[in-house]
Amino acid sequence: MRIQKIQIKAIIALGLAGAFLASPKMTLAGGAADPAAAAASALPAAPAPTADVQSLETMPVDQLKLGKSGQMKAVYETPSRRKWLALGLALHSAAAFDSYTTREAIGRGAVEADPMMRPFASSPSIYAAIQIAPLALDYAARRMQRSENPIVRKMWWLPQSGGTAMYLFSGAHNLGVVGRQ
Repeated sequence: MRIQKIQIKAIIALGLAGAFLASPKMTLAGGAADPAAAAASALPAAPAPTADVQSLETMPVDQLKLGKSGQMKAVYETPSRRKWLALGLALHSAAAFDSYTTREAIGRGAVEADPMMRPFASSPSIYAAIQIAPLALDYAARRMQRSENPIVRKMWWLPQSGGTAMYLFSGAHNLGVVGRQ
């Protein structure tokens, strides 16, 4: 919106300058015959910066919190990185719990039902393989935190919370399977 206002003002200024230069009855400021000299003498002096105004060159980088649209976002509008890290820790811990209980259940004769995890289920590599989905959910949540859409930005916690609940449910199910064997 601000850029459009600047563009409109620039078009008006160019139109007035063109009308001024095209008018044969107008005399140049100071009676000078040279249009460049007249234009330079007709311009007002450049405004001097005040002491309380800080230019962009001297402003610290951490004060420039610009979004993709170029608008500044208030600090309270962006979700906390600590909350994201806490949910990530809970998600990865729940995934490790699920992999541990899966190994326990398979050790007692159960069979892995997930065809994607079946090749890893009988080896310690399940601990690494099961962490791929939580990494993707962490990435999705972080992207949602920084979204331009305010609704998406407010729901950033859903991927990590949903994944944590899913892994905890799977781990509890595995414990029930171990108890039945």
